[in-house]
Amino acid sequence: MKAFALNLLVSVVWLLLQPGSSGVTLLIGFAFGFALIALFRELLDASNYVRRMFAAMRFCGVFLREFLLSSWQLTSLVISRRLERLQPTMLRYDITGLTRMEALLLSHCISLTPGTTTVDIDPDFRSFILHVIDGRPEQVRKSIDETLRAGILAFTR
Repeated sequence: MKAFALNLLVSVVWLLLQPGSSGVTLLIGFAFGFALIALFRELLDASNYVRRMFAAMRFCGVFLREFLLSSWQLTSLVISRRLERLQPTMLRYDITGLTRMEALLLSHCISLTPGTTTVDIDPDFRSFILHVIDGRPEQVRKSIDETLRAGILAFTR
């Protein structure tokens, strides 16, 4: 948390030193501050912060790739198949071991990915009920585990 506060402080100082202030200038300052913290992470005891930030950036890339890939697959599926041949299904996805925040983030990522949506969450936070427009339940579970869930756990823990 100290490293994040230091990163914000560096970005605000960077913003104040620039002739014009904008969101882009603040982001550049944040990136500059992060580069400084990453360079001196051992001295600042910020190794965990740097690891989590890199994991968060990787997750953003993975989510963007999954979003684009599923958009392409859904588009080709709808164009190439007749509606009668689609096999929409409901499935239960186990979320034991996730915190409420991780489960919420995973739920939103699943719903934002075209072709799948989170229909319901168990009251005891042990599973999701998902709707998949076309696919095998085990294949969908494996894909979520390997991409979204693994990416979220990399930067939250």
